Amino acid sequence: MAKKELFVGWLIAKATRKIVSVNTSENSLQDRSAAILVMLSFVSLLISYITSIFVARSLGPAGFETYVVAIATLTLLSTLSESGAGKAAIQILPVYHSSGKWHLISGFWRFSIQLVLLVSCLMGLLVLLGDMIQQRATEDHAILIAALFLPAAALSGVFIDLLMAIRAPLLGATIARLVIPTATLIMMVLGMHFMKSFTAPWAVACFGLGSVLGVALAGITYRKQSPVEASNATPEFDRPYWFRECLTFLTLATFASWIFRSSVIALDLLSLPPEEVASFAAAAETGGLILLLSKSTDKYFQPYLAVFIERHAWSEGIAMRKRRLIWVGATCTVFLTIIVLAGKPILGLYGTSFVSGYPALILIATGCCFWSMFSLAPAYLKFSGLNQLVLFVTATAAFVMIALTLLLGYWWGTTGAGIAFFLVLTSTSSTFLWLARKHFLKQTGEPATPSRELDA
Repeated sequence: MAKKELFVGWLIAKATRKIVSVNTSENSLQDRSAAILVMLSFVSLLISYITSIFVARSLGPAGFETYVVAIATLTLLSTLSESGAGKAAIQILPVYHSSGKWHLISGFWRFSIQLVLLVSCLMGLLVLLGDMIQQRATEDHAILIAALFLPAAALSGVFIDLLMAIRAPLLGATIARLVIPTATLIMMVLGMHFMKSFTAPWAVACFGLGSVLGVALAGITYRKQSPVEASNATPEFDRPYWFRECLTFLTLATFASWIFRSSVIALDLLSLPPEEVASFAAAAETGGLILLLSKSTDKYFQPYLAVFIERHAWSEGIAMRKRRLIWVGATCTVFLTIIVLAGKPILGLYGTSFVSGYPALILIATGCCFWSMFSLAPAYLKFSGLNQLVLFVTATAAFVMIALTLLLGYWWGTTGAGIAFFLVLTSTSSTFLWLARKHFLKQTGEPATPSRELDA
């Protein structure tokens, strides 16, 4: 009897060591991947910033204003054109993968590409028709140039999300954070060197060509990295469910994009001097660079989050949240310190007229850091099925952002717009954090102790 008990104990101990080893290995892999994503995000921050400074100094305040408004418009239209397919993939495909539903995986990516191509081509056509009817000056055709690259920009974003969904985050992040911005910068430098007149439309064209390269690389990479079972499976379609999820994510992404991109457009509507709008655009560009980090880490952790919620693996979710919070929190602290201490010299790189945006820069950077810390909270609520709640909070924030920017921007210019940005981001993040914590505690049925709260 004693030998039997010893043997059972040995088996239990061996199994426990194996489980701990597997979990430790998985945690170590997530830590390494998170570290690489942080480094890629920093490289992307540097490249994006160099590009922004180069464009500002090459085009001047008026040309830079035209450029940033066109890029903001392209970003909004691209978000609409993606139709929520990429974001839906991050929630849906990991669950399909864990369940072995290869036919549905094969069908979903085909469905996504068809949907994005249809919507982006229709939207691009509408912009082209509107531009032809208005017959504006050549400089204003920057938005027209942006519309020509709309399908490429949308498809690039979706393919990168598909790579994240099949847990190839480093490849997706390398294309999105390194290849595309580097290629864009190189094309702008070459254009400035070889062209007599490098204008805002040409800068937008370089930005669009970067998306063309991105969609080609991301598409090829997805086909190579996709599971063999999914590649060989006959496509099966669940269009009603996919349409419903895509529509929800599209609405969320549209409102979220408005939160971050509408400030520049709203200030432009106030007919402020181009120098003021340009200085705010530079401040928003600089302060919002940290959002690249949260986007990269979120797309890495969200597929795991979807599976954890599906399996009710709360302890694994808590461990994942803590690891993410450490990486993002440390990075945000460093970023905000740099902005506070060196914000004016950084803005001065754009030109002397841009330094006036320093107060707005501090406010924007603080709001973006706060958002980055807890940006998984709305994803947790969405993946838990609380679609209407997330939509309501996001839509409210988007409308408040526009209204506050118009009001405070009219009163206090760029500083007022920065205050609006700070207030909306911090209040929205706090709301999502509180809602996610409340829902998580309800699911686990445990008291609100710090070690058991899924707050990011």
